[in-house]
Amino acid sequence: MVESATKATLITEIVDRKSVVAFDGRPIEDSKLQAMVEAARWAPSASNRQPWRITLVRDGESRDPLNEALAPGNQAWAPSAPLLVVFATDVPDPERPGSGAKMMLDTGFAGQNLMLEAVHQGLRVHAMAGWDEGKVKAALDISEGIVVAFLLAVGYGGDVSELSEELLAKENRDRVRNDVGENFFDGKFGAPWKA
Repeated sequence: MVESATKATLITEIVDRKSVVAFDGRPIEDSKLQAMVEAARWAPSASNRQPWRITLVRDGESRDPLNEALAPGNQAWAPSAPLLVVFATDVPDPERPGSGAKMMLDTGFAGQNLMLEAVHQGLRVHAMAGWDEGKVKAALDISEGIVVAFLLAVGYGGDVSELSEELLAKENRDRVRNDVGENFFDGKFGAPWKA
């Protein structure tokens, strides 16, 4: 659970974003999809390279193979989301040291923008790190010069009474974060941040 003092100071979309597993199959309106695309499009980017390659998959011939490319734990819930978004970027350039980290960072920025806009639009989200790279690439016809960064399920909230006991526990778990002093430092690495 986000601490109440913190809740008052953060934008609503940050507080409301949670990795959920209950989705209904209702399609997402085109205007909301377009807003999410625009939010991702305006993400920060090193040297304005905009290395993200984002594929939005609603249905069609790509969807079933994409669902099958998910890790088994994600296959238990993600296919019920009406939208899966695949975030990818170019394979790092060996001539540009650090390019891979920058491209992944920029792709992450685009993903965060898209997630927060989805929440702003009244949608629910769940980012995923579990998938079979080869199967995702085959499902979407992604070339060898591209690497998949992460996947995102997006949709309207579903009926939690239809979830298994295990998924219901995931859906209902509290959002918790480490104490600020564990991850944030003041002036020197390891010196806990003190507001």
